[in-house]
Amino acid sequence: MSVDVPLCVLTAVTGVSGSGKSTLVTQVLAEVVRGHLGLAPEEPDAAQLEVDVQDASGVESFDRLVRVDQRPIGRTPRSNLATYTGMFDAVRKLYAATVEARARGYSAGRFSFNVPEGRCETCQGEGFVAVELLFLPGTYAPCPTCQGARYNAETLEVTYRGKNIAEVLALSVDAAAKFLSAVPAASRSLETLREVGLGYLRLGQPATELSGGEAQRIKLATELQRARRGHALYLLDEPTAGLHPSDIALLLRQLHRLVDAGNTVVLVEHDLDTIATADWVIDLGPGGGDAGGQVVAAGPPAKVARARRSATAPYLAARLARS
Repeated sequence: MSVDVPLCVLTAVTGVSGSGKSTLVTQVLAEVVRGHLGLAPEEPDAAQLEVDVQDASGVESFDRLVRVDQRPIGRTPRSNLATYTGMFDAVRKLYAATVEARARGYSAGRFSFNVPEGRCETCQGEGFVAVELLFLPGTYAPCPTCQGARYNAETLEVTYRGKNIAEVLALSVDAAAKFLSAVPAASRSLETLREVGLGYLRLGQPATELSGGEAQRIKLATELQRARRGHALYLLDEPTAGLHPSDIALLLRQLHRLVDAGNTVVLVEHDLDTIATADWVIDLGPGGGDAGGQVVAAGPPAKVARARRSATAPYLAARLARS
């Protein structure tokens, strides 16, 4: 197995466990690279995988492994897009530098909803309170004191360009990109989020409200804004699931940015547009469920489109003919 192809797509016939087998391949690949880098298994189950790396080549070229998965960026309303990307640090410093904040002696910490001095004490800075329901799962409701603003009244009296910090968190990424265009540290992060099609999300949108695909693209955007050198391996699991074709085009553009920067991207995918733009395709089949799991074709998209045993081939051939 070679892992030195710039953009590789693993595709599988859909079925009970078709895509699950291709996902397992990426898990094995991740453990091969983690072993090369001297890293411990990422998950307890991965430690039990029996991985034979004798036939692996190209592993020595990687100096970093990044798994961009669909797991949540946080499990409570306290976690959100702004804090995960690190953008919120720049926003807090911006508010701490205002004339009003300096006059009151407020530091950047005052504008963190995790600090007692600035947060609403009723909801402890979450903006929501937990509501226990008899015979039903618990849920969250807006805080009755701050109405979801997260901060106490004194903190909200400090404004920048007419907005307090809670109002900035309520802005969409698109709106915030305009509002914070003069703040380079925040602007760079916001533009990257827009480039992966997340301009509609609110900066303070709780992690519990994000889909798996949105969480995955937030992680991808966070990686894209980091200036790193070397050769990293990026692993993604069906990143186009649920996306509009226009958003898929945006996503592919960013994945190719990673490749152009000298990295390798491997993803599990069924979307034909994504498969057609790959440098290398590994097609698993020949059927779904227990009838799958074998490599039926491998190579550039044009070669896989001619494979006789591949269920993907005729559809990929038709897609390539339209290009």
